Amino acid sequence: MYVTGIGRTKFGMLNKSLHELLYDAIYKALHDSTMDIADIDIIIVANFLSGCTQSQLHLGSVVSSLLPGLNLPAYRIEAACASGGLAIYQALSMSEKFNNILVVGGERLNTIPNKDLTKNIAMAGDFLRDQQEGLIFPAQYAFVASQYFKKYGATHNDLALVTLKNYANASKNPLAHFNYKDISLDTINFSQMICSPLRLFDCCAISDGAAAIILSREKKTDRDIEIIGAGARTDVISLSNRKDFTTFASTKLAAKDAYNMAKIRPKDIDIAELHDCFSIAELVAMEDLDFCKIGEGISLIRASETTLSGSLPINTDGGLLGDGHPIGATGIAQIYEIVEQLRGESKYRQIHNAKLGLTHNVGGVGGTAVVLILEGPS
Repeated sequence: MYVTGIGRTKFGMLNKSLHELLYDAIYKALHDSTMDIADIDIIIVANFLSGCTQSQLHLGSVVSSLLPGLNLPAYRIEAACASGGLAIYQALSMSEKFNNILVVGGERLNTIPNKDLTKNIAMAGDFLRDQQEGLIFPAQYAFVASQYFKKYGATHNDLALVTLKNYANASKNPLAHFNYKDISLDTINFSQMICSPLRLFDCCAISDGAAAIILSREKKTDRDIEIIGAGARTDVISLSNRKDFTTFASTKLAAKDAYNMAKIRPKDIDIAELHDCFSIAELVAMEDLDFCKIGEGISLIRASETTLSGSLPINTDGGLLGDGHPIGATGIAQIYEIVEQLRGESKYRQIHNAKLGLTHNVGGVGGTAVVLILEGPS
């Protein structure tokens, strides 16, 4: 299928309601396309926590209320932080029945105390093994980082280089949560310790925002970008059931499916959006996606190969660390960025001659992973 329209809001601490954010993203996606809302056949809504943060579920009907009189089929997809990516994967699987599919995702998170929000986000982890033991996600990814350091000789400075790059990219993205913030290596390395070895700037912020795309079976303009590969896989939800914390089987399997479907190899990818909820997650993803051998992600980071001027630019919009992480919107926003890049419309962060882009969206600590591959105009 082709991405024929994209739209998103700014990410950050916003004053708009979830309804308004979703509407804004839908409006912008329609405006970006050649389509009218009446051309849409079905709507898929991605969201993780509206029940907890907004006392609002039944989001299919909520979106229907934003588009009165259409009475389209609409329903919600939830897969923790992979909700957006899985909503797109679901839409692709429905392409034989529906011509035009609207996928919209959003989150309004900054409405309840941080303590309550942390507890709610932890619901993406195993209740018996993780939640009841107080094992929130910074602690789980700290386990990943500690094991990675021990196995491959990485240091916190390697993680700081990931964060430094992503904040630098976000400063060139006017819609990013942290587009205004310049940080140094010292600022990152001496920021508050959250859960050793992860510091404040190793962790993505809590963001509000929404994003939408329109998928169509038919290419409508030269700006349409085709999704040529897709994979979605799962793994055990708790790290306590895994022998190796430094690799996510769900990512490796989803990537294999996507590469096979697209009939390409990892080295063919020109640009990638990876799920860097924590700085260590980007390093692990680079290896699981076969961009480099296991344990060699730090070499790419140290050599600046993943910067805007490197051989494989990663998270050109700032990633989750710099662009933000409004959970239900994140996987869709990744597609937004790749589509802009492949169209040549990314302005100050534009990667020249990019033809193939990849997105990687994760729920939990690799409990769910979605990998999508897009191809630009020839």
